[in-house]
Amino acid sequence: MRTRPRPDVPVTSDAELTARWRDLLHLDGPPSERRLFLAWLRPDGTMVEVLIPVEELPLEPDRVALGNIAGLHAVVAESEGIDEAGLHLATCLERPGPPTPTPDDEAWCAAIESILRGRDGVDCSMHVGDGRTAVPLLSRRTWPSP
Repeated sequence: MRTRPRPDVPVTSDAELTARWRDLLHLDGPPSERRLFLAWLRPDGTMVEVLIPVEELPLEPDRVALGNIAGLHAVVAESEGIDEAGLHLATCLERPGPPTPTPDDEAWCAAIESILRGRDGVDCSMHVGDGRTAVPLLSRRTWPSP
């Protein structure tokens, strides 16, 4: 039996973030619906102990919902006592089907990059998962030095 990854173990690279998503999603099995998971990494790489699934996600990107996620990012940063720019938003689009990215996944990635990263200045990344594995689509721009 696998256990959930410990949030106090730092994530310090794209490969480690992919492994963290694989560990988080592996426990739940194949999804029956589309969900966008939101998680946050502090500047030291430890994970905020909040994992939020956004349920009933449409095939096409929801720009209003993504704007609301930027507001949620600000709330999490404030609750952690961290500047918004210092908190990394890690997202994972989980959906039924193969782990290979689809055009719909790419559209969500483009919207996340445009709205969250571009317009709102949120340090973010995106993976796509099928409940067993995760594939990076949008890497973190830079990782803090240890």
